[in-house]
Amino acid sequence: MGALIAILALVFVTGLCIGSFLNVVILRTLSEESIVFPASKCPKCQTPLKWWHNIPVLSYIFLRGKCAFCKEHISIQYPIIELLTGIIFTLLFMKFGVSVDTLFAWIVSAILIVIAGTDIKEKVVYDIHTYILMGIGLIYAIVVTALSFYQMHVAGTPIEFTKYLILNNPISSSLLGLIAGALILEICARSGYLLAGTRAFGEGDTFIAAGLGALFGWKTLLIVLALSVIIQVIIFLPIFIKGLIKNKEWKTLISFTVFALFAIAFYTLQHLRIITVDNAILYIGLALILIILGIISCIFIFKGLRENPENRTYMPFGPAMVAAAFIALIL
Repeated sequence: MGALIAILALVFVTGLCIGSFLNVVILRTLSEESIVFPASKCPKCQTPLKWWHNIPVLSYIFLRGKCAFCKEHISIQYPIIELLTGIIFTLLFMKFGVSVDTLFAWIVSAILIVIAGTDIKEKVVYDIHTYILMGIGLIYAIVVTALSFYQMHVAGTPIEFTKYLILNNPISSSLLGLIAGALILEICARSGYLLAGTRAFGEGDTFIAAGLGALFGWKTLLIVLALSVIIQVIIFLPIFIKGLIKNKEWKTLISFTVFALFAIAFYTLQHLRIITVDNAILYIGLALILIILGIISCIFIFKGLRENPENRTYMPFGPAMVAAAFIALIL
């Protein structure tokens, strides 16, 4: 037990240190600076920091959230990102243990945190980060497929490239997920032109969805996207509901409620393995119903935005997809 606690503590500290580096990546990506040079400095007075000013979380506490030189307030982003990374790394290690899965999950987590960080801070998603996410998803699928084939070879099991094997392997699922993620988000985004005169989502969100599709495959992607919508609305819920009630948009409120409840039920039934992909007709049928309900809900929402443009409040969708991805990774 003591050894396990020591290992978890080491993983947590490692996550804190990685989180400190991710802060640098987020801020220097936005400022278009190198993430390597120059050394860390105060963004206000530009004074280079000492090593003890860069201890994750502790330095922020000891400095009382202020620069040691100019006394300018330090953004709370620094300890939040560090703690979040440490916690996520620890949870993923507890789930996957010492394995290739853990390594990939850590890398994916780091990329997702950077994507969410730039999106929250400046509402911008950088293509390079989403390309890396797509690449990691495809590489992971290749590694898993190769290991499966190797294990079959060692066990003496013949490998027959049947239609079923070609369509149901990690590589095919990853490629289909990448395409599905891009298509679904782009169709939804462009539907905004018809319904509200503007894109429903930014172009960066399309690339994020493609990356998540490559990572999770098309089957799990549907759940992640549905969960993303729920998370987005929960975050936006007070303003969203207040606006619907104020403008008496009862159809929109009812359609979204039905969509959210169906999405929760769909995920729960799949998680409990009451419905599985083995029963393709039922699974695909319920998935199509979920998509249709989501589209209907979006139509009502965008119709309301078009009729009442003063109610538009932009919130980046990327962080919601990242949060949904973390839930999928951990659960």
